[in-house]
Amino acid sequence: MDGLVALEGAFLVERALAAGLRLERLYCVPAREPWALALAGAEGALPPPTVLRESELAEIAGYPFHRGVYALAPRPAERIPGDCLPGFGSGRETILVLPELADPENLGAAFRNAAALGCRALLLGPNGPDPLCRRVLRVSMGSCLRLPWARLPDPDSLGGLGFETAACVLDPEAQDLRSWARPERLALVLGNEAFGLSEPWLAACRHRVTLPMLGGADSLNVSTAAAVFLYALSSG
Repeated sequence: MDGLVALEGAFLVERALAAGLRLERLYCVPAREPWALALAGAEGALPPPTVLRESELAEIAGYPFHRGVYALAPRPAERIPGDCLPGFGSGRETILVLPELADPENLGAAFRNAAALGCRALLLGPNGPDPLCRRVLRVSMGSCLRLPWARLPDPDSLGGLGFETAACVLDPEAQDLRSWARPERLALVLGNEAFGLSEPWLAACRHRVTLPMLGGADSLNVSTAAAVFLYALSSG
């Protein structure tokens, strides 16, 4: 199944179609056949659904968590950063940069938060989870199919984005998020779940901003922290 995206559940299939993906195969359990036939009628050139028992569908999907629907679609071409960052106009714009994120669940949650909070694109480092793997698709609820994303090759590439960069760090010397005056075009850069931003990525950022920790906490989950920063710095 190289080159294919696995879609689990009716919701993800519908999100994929809305994002312009073309289904190559569509499987469902008998209870989902009316939905599949209605979808095929509405969308036109969809493959006819293959109706299977729960156990048969679980065998094809690889495990029983499929919500009665399982589909495969050709993987869309990967973009380069310049394709994700066109001229957005004169208003405030924010993108999220996660160059050293390691956990697919965190990446999925970050995609979902970024899409919900008005972020215009999400950029990753050269390594890390596949944004179109099953776990990211499921946790993001398909947001990774709609929000533009690309990979940055190295820290030096941050400087060519056309955005001012701010490292989100746990540092008492950093500027307090609550009083920081954000630039109009802002790239928020968050680090790895365990060690934060490594020195090369940190050094490539122009600003350092922190969210003060209260109540004895020493940090937030990285996708939660991204949501707080995006909400606090939103253009709305």
